[in-house]
Amino acid sequence: MKKDNRFYTKLSLVLFVLLYLCVWSVSAGENLTIASGKAGGTWYPMGGAIADIVQNHVDGYNMSVMQGAGDANIIGVNKKMYTLGISFSFANADAASGNEQFTKPMNNIAGLAALYPSPLQIVVRGDSDIKTIEDLKGKRIAPGLKGTSGEVLVRNILKVHGLSYGDMSKIEHLAYADAAMLMKDGHIDAFMPFTTVPAPVIQDTAVSLSGGIRLISLSREKFDELKKLNEGYSAFMIAAGQYKGQNEDSLCIGSNNVVICQKSLPEKLVYDMTRALLENKDKFVTIHKVVESWTPEYAVRDIGVPLHPGALKYYREIGVYKQN
Repeated sequence: MKKDNRFYTKLSLVLFVLLYLCVWSVSAGENLTIASGKAGGTWYPMGGAIADIVQNHVDGYNMSVMQGAGDANIIGVNKKMYTLGISFSFANADAASGNEQFTKPMNNIAGLAALYPSPLQIVVRGDSDIKTIEDLKGKRIAPGLKGTSGEVLVRNILKVHGLSYGDMSKIEHLAYADAAMLMKDGHIDAFMPFTTVPAPVIQDTAVSLSGGIRLISLSREKFDELKKLNEGYSAFMIAAGQYKGQNEDSLCIGSNNVVICQKSLPEKLVYDMTRALLENKDKFVTIHKVVESWTPEYAVRDIGVPLHPGALKYYREIGVYKQN
């Protein structure tokens, strides 16, 4: 009897081990990460959607979301701290060249997909005498927090118009909400949020002012000059009527919000991730309406760095990338 008990005990142990191994083999997979943004912003839930798609549609991999920020995400991907990262296209171009805030070239970053644009919107009061960027000379402006991607872009916009901070009467490096408050109170003449359309901070400002707001438009010629400074810049036409008082279309310059990856990743893995993202667009639409019109054709535009060979293979297969 005791011998039978020992037999069944051993059998149970063997069965338990086999069952554990089966469960482990199903649930285990290589761990990947995506660097997104801070909680409360658009990038964080966007990163969550990407991680969910990869985990559910790319066999053998788990993906977790890490909070991050634009430039830090690029550096982290380059150093292999993150598998994927969300970043701005023009910051990618600066990183690849070692320009601006990057002290040396980032050689381990490649493009996976462009998601949606964020234009820099130059906001003035609706009754302001500022009609062009040249009219900003001698004015009080809030270009954003010093050293941020938007603030770098403002300096470049001024540069191609023959202006600099030294030509302004006052510079306020503030968060957008604080800058908007100063405009409402009449203490600044223009602020420049680098964000999606419509931007809540601009909507709120426009509603609070009797004449609403005006967006200052770039000329196509000046956009081309800016594009020469950085291939990652993109044009964005903001249709009239997005904000109270904004009665004309406005050509803005901005950047794509893009997904980058380690250049050293295997081609098949990046191919599979790219395919999964493009075939599961519905996961993104619930995050922000700005991605409702996202298409494969848009996904290959203005990324700031060359596409990873795995992503390139997928885009060529579906006919949206035809360059040699």
